[in-house]
Amino acid sequence: MAEVRPFRGTRYNPEAIGDLSLVVAPPYDVISDEGRDAFYNKHPYNVVRLILNRPKRNDPDPEQPYRRAADFIDRWTAQRILITDTSPGIYLYRQRYLLEGQYKECTGLVARVRLEEFSAGGILPHEEIMPRPFADRMKLLERTRMNLDLIQTLYSDPTERLKDPILAELERFPAAQFQTGDGVAHDLWAVTEDRFVTKMSTFFKGKPLYIADGHHRYQTSLEYSLRLRESGEIADDDDPRNFMMMMIVEMENPGLTVLPVHRVVLSPGVDVARLLSDLSRWFAVEEVEVPKGARSGQVYHLLKLLRERPGPAFGAFLGDERFALLTPGEGLDVVSEAGGGSPSSHAGLDVTVLQKLVFERTLGIAADRESVESTLCFTRDPLEAVGMVDSGAASYVFFVNPTPVEQVREVADDGEKMPQKSTYFYPKPFSGVVMNRITEW
Repeated sequence: MAEVRPFRGTRYNPEAIGDLSLVVAPPYDVISDEGRDAFYNKHPYNVVRLILNRPKRNDPDPEQPYRRAADFIDRWTAQRILITDTSPGIYLYRQRYLLEGQYKECTGLVARVRLEEFSAGGILPHEEIMPRPFADRMKLLERTRMNLDLIQTLYSDPTERLKDPILAELERFPAAQFQTGDGVAHDLWAVTEDRFVTKMSTFFKGKPLYIADGHHRYQTSLEYSLRLRESGEIADDDDPRNFMMMMIVEMENPGLTVLPVHRVVLSPGVDVARLLSDLSRWFAVEEVEVPKGARSGQVYHLLKLLRERPGPAFGAFLGDERFALLTPGEGLDVVSEAGGGSPSSHAGLDVTVLQKLVFERTLGIAADRESVESTLCFTRDPLEAVGMVDSGAASYVFFVNPTPVEQVREVADDGEKMPQKSTYFYPKPFSGVVMNRITEW
């Protein structure tokens, strides 16, 4: 089970920065090239220079951006732009936001957690990872020797044993407060009291953690630690490089939101008539009459209908004015078909049925990295997805409903993995709120 420990976090010095919203950024993997440029221009000390350093034409080799990130850390530390707390503690990180007009708040604990193989059962994944991001994050970790952002993990506390001690700490004045441009309010507390730290650490000794967001970063830190152990550089189980920083969130928290990630088919597709004929092998295809007017209204009309359908169910945009709903054909067991005839929690997921029956068996898109990256685009913005088809940059869009947290847990408990980009947990913990020097306690 999970081993959770306090640590001395490295944070931006509020006396040097003032408004912390100027220097934080979302996780690296949701920042586009244009977004990176915007964060570069936002502030000379923005964390994007560390997590996603921009290559330069005169760089001597591809490793230079990682070296530059490490140089920034050293320089900013010497300038006291970055400071490290003097006492170890467990941090509380709260995010408050509005979603579809509803107020929500989500609070997580930020602590060091011992790295272990997934087979040990204390840390459980739920998604496949792709090799390229893994290599990129390894180079950054090797150069900076810091956890610069937060991976998000989930725990279960149905009897709310941690609720009262956490709420008591939230009554205190936070160590940091700011609001980002997306409207999310961020608050951070550094809790160093021994009684609180002990209670948290003791609770998690009997609990597994489920990776919600950050599979690549977890696998990177684990592989880094294993390499150092094999070489003999790490000889002590308590070496801080055997741990990594995580944000740990209660999965029953109503403020935890999972958004859907829609699939855009980039490669030239078969003609619509043939596609619909092929899909009818497994699905009842219902073409949807959408309202006249703006494309946004048409898209959200389809998504509303999709939410009302029991799974597995998908929406589709086929170009022009053609929208459709796909539901299992009468008398057909699409879950069994997707699972190859063997029952599993993985096969019952909407995203698995879509992957196996639509992409692989209908469109012939293999599940390997090269095939996925060349033929599919993933986005949580349905209007962006439809715009790609309207512009001619893509052939079709397949819309999905969000994957419930309970299904994420079930798949992880069964030792299975969802297709990549099956979930989008919201809100994302921002990079730069608190960081962890992996070579120090």
